Amino acid sequence: MRTPSREEYCHERLGDRFAQALSSYDTERRVKVLIDEFLSEDMVRGKAALDVGCGLGFFSEALQKRGAHVTACDIGPTLLERTRQRVGCACELVDALQLAQHFGSNRFDLVVSSECIEHTPSPAAALRQMADVLKPGGYLAVSTPSILWKPVVTLATIARLRPFDGYENFSSWGGIRKTLHANQVHIVREYGLHLFPFQLGLHRISTWCDQDLQVARKLMINICVLGRKQMVS
Repeated sequence: MRTPSREEYCHERLGDRFAQALSSYDTERRVKVLIDEFLSEDMVRGKAALDVGCGLGFFSEALQKRGAHVTACDIGPTLLERTRQRVGCACELVDALQLAQHFGSNRFDLVVSSECIEHTPSPAAALRQMADVLKPGGYLAVSTPSILWKPVVTLATIARLRPFDGYENFSSWGGIRKTLHANQVHIVREYGLHLFPFQLGLHRISTWCDQDLQVARKLMINICVLGRKQMVS
């Protein structure tokens, strides 16, 4: 049994400050893409869905509203309680790096995880765990910051413009593709979010960039990917 490090409990330690630090615009955009745009009705309704690193429960809530049977998991007990209060779904205290050990392989029709893997010691290992608990033919929707923006985020943290002090292991588009491919997950869709920091407040322009400038997604802040696990032949 692995013991998560202090860095991994960053969001749990923040308590009420976590909600205050979030951008409602950013959260709504990620929910819009990962849940509303990536997932069709037949991919969600009636399906067993796992929300990994559920945080305050926004993605669990969106999945449940669309008819999924949701299980939310996180390493933070306070965060899980907030999700339970918000959604009323099953909530389990689980390490993202030990999903298969806890749930077993080939358990869920759908796995969703937004801005979680970068807060683990190994984003690739977290993705492998998600692929393991996903049933063949099931879908994985994940988002994480692009490593291209790591210097900007680091400077903002040093300047104390952000309250986070845990792991921030950002990924590359190529790294995400390689990890998913190695774990029998075929990428169905790719989408970039935020061509410039959403903190600037130019939300209407930012949304337009998301919708109409996907040719520049490799320059965007967030990597969003939808994959499907290969069927057993």
